[in-house]
Amino acid sequence: MITMRMNILRVVTILFTIHFSLLNTSAQNIKNGQKFWDGKRLYTATIDDAGNVTMNGESKDMGGDTFLLNKVRDGRYTIAANNKYGWLSIRGQVGWRVDYVQEQGLNFLVVRNPYDDCVYTITLTPDDLKTCLARQKQDEERDVSWMLQNRVLDIHYLGHFSKPQLRLLRNEILARHGWRFQSKDLQEHFGKQAWYKPVADNKTITLGLIETTNLQLLKTEEAVDDDNRVRYERVEEAPEMAKAIDGVITVTTEEQFLNALGNRRTIEIGEDIHLNLSRMLEQEDKFSGIPGRSWVTIAKRGGQEPTIVSDYCGDGQQLTLKNFEHLTIRGKRNSSIEVDPRYAFCLNFMDCSDCCVENLTIGHTEGGYCDGGVIGFTGGSENTIRDCDLYGCGTYGLVTHETYALTILRTNVHDCTYGIMELYDSDGINFEDCDFFNNREYELISSNSLNVAFRGCRFFANWADAPLFQSAEDIMLYGCEIHHPNIGARTRLITPDNDCTFGDEPAFVPKPRKKAIGPDVEN
Repeated sequence: MITMRMNILRVVTILFTIHFSLLNTSAQNIKNGQKFWDGKRLYTATIDDAGNVTMNGESKDMGGDTFLLNKVRDGRYTIAANNKYGWLSIRGQVGWRVDYVQEQGLNFLVVRNPYDDCVYTITLTPDDLKTCLARQKQDEERDVSWMLQNRVLDIHYLGHFSKPQLRLLRNEILARHGWRFQSKDLQEHFGKQAWYKPVADNKTITLGLIETTNLQLLKTEEAVDDDNRVRYERVEEAPEMAKAIDGVITVTTEEQFLNALGNRRTIEIGEDIHLNLSRMLEQEDKFSGIPGRSWVTIAKRGGQEPTIVSDYCGDGQQLTLKNFEHLTIRGKRNSSIEVDPRYAFCLNFMDCSDCCVENLTIGHTEGGYCDGGVIGFTGGSENTIRDCDLYGCGTYGLVTHETYALTILRTNVHDCTYGIMELYDSDGINFEDCDFFNNREYELISSNSLNVAFRGCRFFANWADAPLFQSAEDIMLYGCEIHHPNIGARTRLITPDNDCTFGDEPAFVPKPRKKAIGPDVEN
């Protein structure tokens, strides 16, 4: 999973179509006695006869730290070994490349990971530790926009910002040059800034050395696990940033819903509001040629920017959300989403992560056959459906392809016309306290996925002739009630501690749950 995310990060970096200034500028070697500041520690260089470097550090609140650099050629080093305590005081690993950059009156070291991305910076300084600490404090009180353009940043300075704020800072560097954004939330945020003047073609943009370095460092810092980041409390947060990142947007129409879609936000469908997305999805002029939107025959995976897609599904258009992150779509009391085409998904997520659908009734206006469903996932990870009612008229309630870590909580899936779900080539699909009933007509649950588990779920009143399970891999059942005469792939089922109840009454309906599930239920 970590490797996959690093590869994604690398692709994102490559996709920046900017004429970056070259960082391989005039070759400069580290000299004996030179001092370098990383935002926390002041290092003094000692050079041996081969040009290899020992960096001896000092800081305000801890003892000396040391790291070693082997000289490869002029201006190029590699991290040679851990210090005597067995750990590195800088971000990096043995063998990673370190460049000495000298240009525009700047002298600094750049640590690069195996993907050639900047992960750490150390700046040459004539000052002592006390002066460096004072300057660092002064920089922390400066305007952030000034810092982005005039200082080579370090991870200790960036430790004052949350990851969503790092994303905005990174994109501000581009926005200052007129970068035309595809992401709706970035369009809206920077569109409010008087200085933002988008260019006609992003390829005309050129960044300076400081901006290039800062952009790369911000990007890699966003990818660092929170446990491994340096974090400090910041006295003042930029209010516009917090609003843009953490806003809740209430919508009452289909057009408002589409306009509100973006990363790192919650969209709330108003009380007693029933959205039929087909009213917008069938209008090509609402998608073709509009940044962040697409009108296509078949939605295909790829790219990095979040994209709202209206794609053809056999008897109409369906909504596919590509590459979204940290998006929550939830309903207030008695709210719903539906679509008209029988072969469409009501909501189709493609390579989305940390997205959530909650407290909604979702379904079709007419029953479908062969293809489609209520909610679909292709790729992506760590998504959630909770407190929903997925009613079939869709062919299947849920369909996944190559999806990782999907959780469905306290949700009803019922009246699906072909089956309850299809889980293809996925891993880590978990259902908790869900009810599945009145579904038909073929294998009700089809799967070749790993680590599929049902906890506290109930299966009842489904079509008797349809096998309940058809799985090429084990399915784990914990405390479930299963009332169905044709279990299907019974040998693939695992029932821990024999705590499941099985019955063969096709029309059996269990008593109401002690605690109700679905939309508008207090939990």
